[in-house]
Amino acid sequence: MTEDRVLWREALAHYHAWNEAEFADHVRRAGEQTLAEKWRAYLDLMTFCWRINPEPSEWEQRRTVEEWEACYARMRRFEERRREHRTGAVRGEAE
Repeated sequence: MTEDRVLWREALAHYHAWNEAEFADHVRRAGEQTLAEKWRAYLDLMTFCWRINPEPSEWEQRRTVEEWEACYARMRRFEERRREHRTGAVRGEAE
């Protein structure tokens, strides 16, 4: 085996061991945190995420709005076609 493969397998084994230790620690501490502490941790995580992920640019915001508008327009067209092409047995029913 090449040295890179040996190093990769070794790193992977360390990663798996770390994951198992983290999971065991999580299981051991289950129930220790109050709901308020969990909420605070969640808010801290969200704050961190907002700091590392800056606001989208104006172009990205505009494009997102345009994509949603196009999606809603397709849904409206679909709904209009669905209403126009209903079968005779269903046409008399209230919507």
